[in-house]
Amino acid sequence: MTIYQKTSVEPLHKQKGQQSSFLLLLVLACLLEVLCLGIVALSPLPALHLSETPLELFWTWTLAPAHLLLVVLPVLLDSSSLLPALLLGLMFVGMITIYGLIVALVIRRAAPGSWKWFWFFLGGTLLFGVTLLFLPRLFSDDIFTYMFSGRILAIYKADPMNTIPLQFPEDPYLVWVINGPETTNIFGPLWLSIAALLASVSNSPVISLLLFKGLALFSHLLNCLLVWAILGRLSPGRQVLGTLLYAWNPLVLIELAGSGHSEGVLLTLLLLVVWLHLQKDGPLSHIGSLVVFGLAVSVNLIALLLAPLYLWFVVRSQRLISRALLAFVWRFLVLLIPFIAIMLPYWRGPSTFFAITSAIDMEHFVHSPAGLLALAMRWFFQAVALWWNFPSFLQPITAADMTLRSSATFIFILIYLHTFSLVRSAPLSLASPQSDPEERVPGFDALLRAWAGAIFWYLILVSGWFWPWYVLWMFWIIVLRRLDTFSITILLLSGTALFIYPFVGFSRAPLATYQTALIFGIPLVYLIVAHIKQRSVERIPTS
Repeated sequence: MTIYQKTSVEPLHKQKGQQSSFLLLLVLACLLEVLCLGIVALSPLPALHLSETPLELFWTWTLAPAHLLLVVLPVLLDSSSLLPALLLGLMFVGMITIYGLIVALVIRRAAPGSWKWFWFFLGGTLLFGVTLLFLPRLFSDDIFTYMFSGRILAIYKADPMNTIPLQFPEDPYLVWVINGPETTNIFGPLWLSIAALLASVSNSPVISLLLFKGLALFSHLLNCLLVWAILGRLSPGRQVLGTLLYAWNPLVLIELAGSGHSEGVLLTLLLLVVWLHLQKDGPLSHIGSLVVFGLAVSVNLIALLLAPLYLWFVVRSQRLISRALLAFVWRFLVLLIPFIAIMLPYWRGPSTFFAITSAIDMEHFVHSPAGLLALAMRWFFQAVALWWNFPSFLQPITAADMTLRSSATFIFILIYLHTFSLVRSAPLSLASPQSDPEERVPGFDALLRAWAGAIFWYLILVSGWFWPWYVLWMFWIIVLRRLDTFSITILLLSGTALFIYPFVGFSRAPLATYQTALIFGIPLVYLIVAHIKQRSVERIPTS
């Protein structure tokens, strides 16, 4: 074979390989869509105890997949059966497995920066999103609390931060608010404004539901574009993979397109902050990033955990601490301006302050890792109280919870302060040996790692509540980073977090008590084992 024949055959083999990879990817995407339809079919089953929606009442055609499923398996109608929960768990396992196979295939075959991959991912995202948009029942009723808070402001002209839904017993939307109709629902002022705007569009529960879910789906599609644009500047070699990791992640699809959570808008603003930071427009883009960060804080106060780390990263070039602190302070004040401006119309003095602070539940543990530790702590304190015959008026359970809360919060504060030193020491030049060779922006990976670590340890140590959509607070950061041990840990958590929903079917079984250990256990065990292996490899002397 001549040299010319070799060179002509090699591109042919490469082209055939790309075609076969695309066909395999298309097949996997179709399987992922089938599983989305399977979730639509399973959602109305009474044994799953999901939140009812007006879709199943007014648009009964959305129940067609469920009717087809019941023709095959009529036993699924039994509200005491565990089979629906098992099937839902299998659906999640299938989605996570296919997602992993697609990621592995793209890592091997994707060409960096090819727009055809982006449009393919965006088309698949739109297909999956529209399918989940018409879920007859939802995994969370948060969207109805959004809708009702918007109605309180737009329709009744009342203060949503100091008004409970039960004060409007004749409202047609009240029937859909299952969790918290007797409590105020505190959201960021910008999100309250958005909710009021959407709630004023239509008085139809179906239209309102689709408006809120449509906004979440639109934000998800916009986020795909932002991830693609950011990685194009930050690390072109990870552009295709990072976009896929975000766009087709099962948790993101279910929580945004399926349940319509406000985290979609929050992620849009945070990604826009990063995109503006990476622009070369000088002071204009810098001020813009601060203003948008303030808007993100106005949607969800969790952004306040990220803002100081970002500002400290920006001023790290100031070697004098005094000058760095001065630069930090004026930027932080600029960042707070949009938050204060949007918050002022909602401020009612002490009543608003107490409404916001009382919304932070420090007494209960729901699906939280801290709650799992609380079980052991309570047992120990009760045993000590019984052994030493403490007086009956002493409360060992209260003492155990307070000890756990204070200790865990103190540990988190130490970790959070340590992240500032990591951000401060981030490389200022690509020539630095500490700089990530795949990135074009020096030290930015240190900021991303600090952001993700702060949210992760907040969820582990401080938050008494955990729901699957909380993972989105840090997942958008992970898709911008390289695939290291910590990133894979969060990817695993994004998969295991979904299994909170099938566990609702096991609410009376002993297994439900330990669901938090199962959900967090797999990612944490992986993180610990991988860290130990890495340390052992580092200790091996090189010849």
